[in-house]
Amino acid sequence: MARMKTRGRLFRKYAILFVGLVGGSLLASGAVETYFTYEENKGMLVRIQREKAVAAAAVIRQFVKEIENQIAWTLHSSFLSGDQRLQQQRIDFLRLLRQAPAITELRLIDASGREQLQVSRLSMDVLRSGVDFSKDPKFTEAKSNKPYFSAVYFRKQSEPYMTVSMAGPRRSSGVTVAEVNLKFIWDEISRIRVGKKGYAYVVDSKGLLIAHPDIGLVLRKTDLSALSQVRAALAAPAGRFAESEAALIATDIQGRQMLTAHASSQPLAWTVFVESPIDEAFSPLYDSLIRTAVLLFIGLVLAVIVGLLLARRITGPIRALQEGASQIGGGELSERIEISTGDEIEDLAEQFNDMAGELQTSYATLERNVEERTHELSEALDQLRALGEVGQAVNSSLDLKQVLETIVAHAVDLSATDAGAIFEMDEETGAFRLQATYRMDEDLVRSMESARIESGNIEFGMAARQRSVAEVPDLRTHPGHPLREPLERAGFLALLAAPLLREDEAIGALVVCRKQAGEFDEDAIDLLQNFATQSVLPIQNARLYQDVEEKGRQIEIESQHKSQFLANMSHELRTPLNAILGYTELILDEIYGPPSEKVREVLERVRTNGRHLLGLISEVLDLSKIESGEFELEVAKFSMSDAVQTVVTATGSLAQEKNLTLNVALPGGLPAATGDERRIVQVLLNLVGNAIKFTDTGGIDIRVTAENGSFDVQVVDTGPGIAPDDQKRIFQEFQQVDNTITKEKGGTGLGLAIAKRIVEMHGGRIWIESIPGQGSTFRFSLPLDVNQTEAPS
Repeated sequence: MARMKTRGRLFRKYAILFVGLVGGSLLASGAVETYFTYEENKGMLVRIQREKAVAAAAVIRQFVKEIENQIAWTLHSSFLSGDQRLQQQRIDFLRLLRQAPAITELRLIDASGREQLQVSRLSMDVLRSGVDFSKDPKFTEAKSNKPYFSAVYFRKQSEPYMTVSMAGPRRSSGVTVAEVNLKFIWDEISRIRVGKKGYAYVVDSKGLLIAHPDIGLVLRKTDLSALSQVRAALAAPAGRFAESEAALIATDIQGRQMLTAHASSQPLAWTVFVESPIDEAFSPLYDSLIRTAVLLFIGLVLAVIVGLLLARRITGPIRALQEGASQIGGGELSERIEISTGDEIEDLAEQFNDMAGELQTSYATLERNVEERTHELSEALDQLRALGEVGQAVNSSLDLKQVLETIVAHAVDLSATDAGAIFEMDEETGAFRLQATYRMDEDLVRSMESARIESGNIEFGMAARQRSVAEVPDLRTHPGHPLREPLERAGFLALLAAPLLREDEAIGALVVCRKQAGEFDEDAIDLLQNFATQSVLPIQNARLYQDVEEKGRQIEIESQHKSQFLANMSHELRTPLNAILGYTELILDEIYGPPSEKVREVLERVRTNGRHLLGLISEVLDLSKIESGEFELEVAKFSMSDAVQTVVTATGSLAQEKNLTLNVALPGGLPAATGDERRIVQVLLNLVGNAIKFTDTGGIDIRVTAENGSFDVQVVDTGPGIAPDDQKRIFQEFQQVDNTITKEKGGTGLGLAIAKRIVEMHGGRIWIESIPGQGSTFRFSLPLDVNQTEAPS
């Protein structure tokens, strides 16, 4: 009886011991595994969130960098000057608008802060508007030799925009200002997803929402600075991530618990947030914990059953099993448990062994897959980096040979081939000309340059005709190939040609060579097609640049001929006309005897019309001198009051003939002026003469004031006024308001153009303020001290 009791106690003891050992091991292993699984999964989720935030920030930085590069490219013409620079700058602006869809408007501001050129997708181009931006941040910040980025604003409450400005390399270069549509960044941010419900958004340095999948929040200019994650990100230094749980888990604008991560985007001081709901983010982790708990429960149940049945026989095997399980749980997956009991303990040991083997295989497979994936990602990154370098070369250089050599070098390196070349096809003859090579010796290059390669006798032509890739896997099987001998002599056996297509028209071919015979794989073909596409733009740019240069030279020559012709003709016309006026004056002075009244009346008309014609010829001569650079100012001190009185004396009789009042407002104590008095009088005579000519009732007022270091001169009339559209062109050569008025009043349309040039040579500006039906005010400003003595080009 005592033995039975002892045996019962031993049974219970070993059963409890078995259950304790196995169950304890399972619980300990499960708890440790659960803890590390939880931490690893949580860390992985956070890293994914951060990587997506960093990637989104990188997209923004790349976008800004490309905009900077594109604007910087337009500054290459800053070494030109005058009209030549504006013409070249306008061409560059139009080209940039075609190539950069994100840029909708470009301005050129000169070194003094005056707008010289405006090119826009949304409005008409404006030339020399003269708008003052000298105190605008977009000008002052850029002139301090750093790019300027404005705050985000919305056009018509729909699309976000930002202003970017950059200064040229020289102090006199001025500033290029671009209006950038941020919809492209908006689209990229909206496409970022984490799981099913995750999303990304962007805030500025004050926490104002500027990009979000819900466009309504952006248009309402939602302020997110009150959110804990936004407040913490804005308070932290740029590029630092919060590591505490409070920083990783926060509430969104709707009060939901979210897993969040952020990254800053410099130099814009924007912050990108990537968030996903906590229940979705941790759903795989919760499922894993539940499965682990179920497995632990099953293991405990099995341990109790086995312990009750085989307590007396499993003391030794349990010890071995425990030791083996401990080693396996510690990471020794090559360890195997050796138990030969012929029962469930042995089966359990085998299961542990199988589990360790499967884990070992799984880890090995996982490592191999990670290695393969890492290799693929590395290759993709190399390709993206190469394409980025090629794109940068295309946007930053007009050297066709340099750009094409960069393209073919990257194409050869990334396609695992041995050499390459780029050929350009002559549009007239269809022949291919060698433009760039990589890893080809001089003999092979000379052979390719001297060979007559046409569209019908080689794979280049086949690729061009079929608009697709053509290849020769083994040159030895093509005895009639025109390049077989030089290629084989250089050690090349395989060849592949990708066409360069411009609007589905072939303009050349990208060719790579390989020393091993055989067909090219699909990845290499796709890669070469991408590089072939990249090669089209520099060739097209080079052709366009050559055309622009040639047309520019032709325009310059024609302009010089025109100016010389006008100067010569004006001079030749003045000589006989002065003689005619001189003889007319002699006859009217009765040198040859008193003329009859009828003859005197005719001679008076001859003298009047002759003087008018002499004035027109003088205007043409002045304009030709200005355009040829021969027009100079005679700068000296003079009285502005005397200049105005001279004009009033000369035009008073004309006003009296039309019953018009001519009023002058000259304050006392006007300072002395510095400039060319004769030319200033010429400007005033033109403005007052025009006012009298086009005014039928009322009068003309001449007003002069001096303040802030300059004179302000106004000529106010009560005439018919000038429409806004006409105001933009009346200061151009040979431009007048209305052909009907021109026929009635006369004139060539040169007076205001010459007046504008004279005022600008004095360092001032001239403009008009007019409302149709309410008269016009012509105004010009002149600095008190004038140093400029040459006409602007």
